[in-house]
Amino acid sequence: MALGRILKLLMGGFQQSPSEILPEPQKTESDIKSDEVEATVIPTPAIELQPLDLTAIELPTPKQDMINISMLQQELQNFVTGASDVQGAALVSPDGLALASVLPGGMDEERTAAMSASMLSLGERIGRELARGNVERIVVEGEKGYGVLIGCGSEAVLLVLASAAVKQGILFLELKRVVARIAPLLA
Repeated sequence: MALGRILKLLMGGFQQSPSEILPEPQKTESDIKSDEVEATVIPTPAIELQPLDLTAIELPTPKQDMINISMLQQELQNFVTGASDVQGAALVSPDGLALASVLPGGMDEERTAAMSASMLSLGERIGRELARGNVERIVVEGEKGYGVLIGCGSEAVLLVLASAAVKQGILFLELKRVVARIAPLLA
């Protein structure tokens, strides 16, 4: 059988150097007839490639486009200007993309959004590891003030920057109010 012979040659080829492998002896007409296998050849048509028309493809719109960004921006602006000692705010997707923001000059919106998402992810992991349940808010207290991260449903996280003079109780109450106004805009 030809298949058995081919396998033996292949196996021998792995164990021997190429110079030690002998060429296959010439087959007689009777050997060829006994080894013949019926084969069907299916002709394949030539395929002509056409340039891709990208205008015909409908791409899904991101969730961010479905959210009314201008209304979110207005809510954040009203919150920052209306709450005493609040210096800035940013609404961020859990992936770290800025949806809307009113930040102090010199703060990079993209970097702030990415850090907020990282802070949220780490805070949630700490909450799980320490068996504290779902994280309601994450507070970073520094000598110049606070950074508070609070969830706005599953679609966004609100980062609020407040001065060191802010009264925490009043700030947390204001945060609940602004989240109640922002959450419906995200749905």
